Amino acid sequence: MKTSVVIVTFNGMKWIENCLESILGNTELPEIIIVDNCSSDNTVEFLKNTYFQKIKLIESKENLGFGRANNLGIAKAFELNSDFIFLLNQDTVIEKDTIEKLLAISLKNPDYGIISPIHSNGDNSSLDLSFLYYINQQCSALISDFVLDKKRKELYPVEMINAAAWFLPVKTFEIVGGFDPLFFLYGEDDNFCQRVLYHNLKIGITTATIIKHDSGNNFKVDFPKGSKNYYNKFLNRIKVKFANVNSEDFRKINTLKRHFLKEALLSLLKFKFDEFTIYKTKYKLIDKKSLEASVLKNRQTGKKYLV
Repeated sequence: MKTSVVIVTFNGMKWIENCLESILGNTELPEIIIVDNCSSDNTVEFLKNTYFQKIKLIESKENLGFGRANNLGIAKAFELNSDFIFLLNQDTVIEKDTIEKLLAISLKNPDYGIISPIHSNGDNSSLDLSFLYYINQQCSALISDFVLDKKRKELYPVEMINAAAWFLPVKTFEIVGGFDPLFFLYGEDDNFCQRVLYHNLKIGITTATIIKHDSGNNFKVDFPKGSKNYYNKFLNRIKVKFANVNSEDFRKINTLKRHFLKEALLSLLKFKFDEFTIYKTKYKLIDKKSLEASVLKNRQTGKKYLV
């Protein structure tokens, strides 16, 4: 069984050496594919000088975002005839037997389209906050078994887990496709998980191995109203909800747009010009055609976005 690890780097000098050394120290040595998203630091030079013979490096001339860059690496893994693909963030460190264990669990559970290990924080002192958020929302059984010292299951089913460390058989991509380019950064993993479930595959967390994830954990940050990050976060939430292949919400987009238009006009009548600008911008940002096209395309099977 051939496994390829796909890592997207962007200004990753702080983490990439530790990440790669942990992979190269594994009992099951994979192909390592790195897609650099036009880093402005020394990441590419460091990779070429230190790991040139140990990795396959794809250099993007622009920042493609997380999903589209991963798609390049996934497509390369297909060229290499990989059986499994392990998507890892640049700020992760894995255990020596992580790949071996994930491979064995995936082979025993072919109905699972995604398997993720436990995510601790960077120094392994606690669970990663993003990971804790998802399991707290969806998987109380996992927490209970740990706290009550019960026998732990090998796999706990969930509907969503963040894409810091996803182990997938290639059949998942053959059925579901790659990441939807509708998303630039954040939300692409929600969307992919929605599609995995739609195509009757399962998503699971295994307690067999732990990865360290030195993330910024900024998923709960509230950005100043009217800022670029504020609108990006707003639009990602809209896309996650209305591009969900498991619902017909995309048919209600015009109702939502009318709501924002109404609020904009009311704000204008009240001389609340800042609110008027915010509602007007939200109205303009929502594109019904792209959301509808995304849902209809993602309901089809095939290696879309990867060819």
